[in-house]
Amino acid sequence: MSQHNEDQHSEQFIYVPPVAQKNVYHDIPLSFSKRSPLFKSSRQLPPAILKMNSLYDYTLPPLTGRAKNFYFQGQSVAEYHDNYDYQGVFHRYFPTYHDMTTAQLRGYFTWRTKIRASEFHETSASFVYVYLYELINQIGVESPLAGYDKLTAFKTGYADFMDARMVKNLDQWLRDYVVYYQLGPEYIKKHFADQIKKDTAYNKLLNVTDTPATDVLAALDSLSSYHFDHCPLARQDPELLAAIVKRVWQRLCSLADEDIGSDLLGWQGEITSRPFANAIFYDRRVNKPFTCLIDAQCSYSYQRGKWVYQYYLPAKRQAQKIGSLLHEIDRLVRQVFHLGRQLKPRPFREKLLVEIEPAILEAQRQLKIARRPQVKIDLTHLDQIRADASVTQDSLLTDEERQAEKDEERKEISKNAQKSTTAIDVPADNNLNLSPAEQYLLNSLLNGQEWAAYFKQRHIMVSIVVDRINDKLFDEIGDTVIEFDEDDQPYIIEDYFEDVKTLIS
Repeated sequence: MSQHNEDQHSEQFIYVPPVAQKNVYHDIPLSFSKRSPLFKSSRQLPPAILKMNSLYDYTLPPLTGRAKNFYFQGQSVAEYHDNYDYQGVFHRYFPTYHDMTTAQLRGYFTWRTKIRASEFHETSASFVYVYLYELINQIGVESPLAGYDKLTAFKTGYADFMDARMVKNLDQWLRDYVVYYQLGPEYIKKHFADQIKKDTAYNKLLNVTDTPATDVLAALDSLSSYHFDHCPLARQDPELLAAIVKRVWQRLCSLADEDIGSDLLGWQGEITSRPFANAIFYDRRVNKPFTCLIDAQCSYSYQRGKWVYQYYLPAKRQAQKIGSLLHEIDRLVRQVFHLGRQLKPRPFREKLLVEIEPAILEAQRQLKIARRPQVKIDLTHLDQIRADASVTQDSLLTDEERQAEKDEERKEISKNAQKSTTAIDVPADNNLNLSPAEQYLLNSLLNGQEWAAYFKQRHIMVSIVVDRINDKLFDEIGDTVIEFDEDDQPYIIEDYFEDVKTLIS
């Protein structure tokens, strides 16, 4: 026990090697009278930046205060220029001045100075967004139009350095800029061209009756995933194809228990959407209601702090649905007219499909009627034409020819009068409102009898009588009943012969 205690209290030594003279360190007093040049340059802030930093209001709420602080800080340095050699980078979502260090601020203002001098150099994307935020907030611009010009100039000058997201954001902010600052119709047409094109197509299809067939076809084609590029009828007779498409659409729209507009096109809707929603933007429009009309279907309005966007909401799978309709029209057109190779049917609602073939035949018949040549005569000068023709005719005849013509007319009239009393029954009254000359011509054509002398004696042009008959019988027959042959002689079309005979009997 005692031996153990003695060992515990035994002395222990530490060896310290001798210190060489060259490794001896001595205390040196520090001087605070002068700073190192490295720290001196970064600590000396320009007065404009010092003033800007002092304007930041920490009492504002984070969401609304962030944009307001940016606006007022930006206005204080709107005309500031710098020339600082900054070699770093700056990355931040929704960047503001408050997010930057002193060096980053000076680097940004140096880059902005060059941009304002039209010297476009690539930099950090966050610097670019700060510059765009300045322009949409009217920082450093004299007027809304001047701000617009700077935005478009930057889009052109910096195009080589912008990624797809930045381009998309800038395009959206340009549209918002046009609306918010109410630049007018010229700028609306430029930046809302795609929207206006779609809405114009909707408007034409919703008012199909008053829309030309070619416009109906173009409207559906612009909304469709299927096109008539390879349709044989599109090359052979594009007018007929357009007429067919319009007639199909009219029949579908007239279905009593179907709402084709909502099913294939869409419907009018509205959402709450403020401009520059994905940017740092201080909305200074307080209690200044206004409405910006893009077109008949689309508008922006502001009232009591609420922004409302009204637009035509496309139907779900719109392009595919309209594409199936146009495909089935193409397929049945080929089948009816025996054109090109036949197409395989696509899935399409049977109730809508059965309307296509009748529409094809209707359009073909209507276009055939419309294409028939129409003779237009100014009846106000008819009496003068007859008088001039009689004078000219008489001046060319000799006395013997005049006498012979009179004798021939007397014989022909007497002969035809006898035939009229025996073979032709011309009723005194009829429900078709036919004149005596019109009744005479119809009966003569039905009975295969000569009619020319009757009209010659009365100086009546048979072509005018034919036109009047066709007009009066159109409501009953639904088509032209009398046409002229190669010898310019009228005849009743064979398909309507019995119908006409029944009508006037």
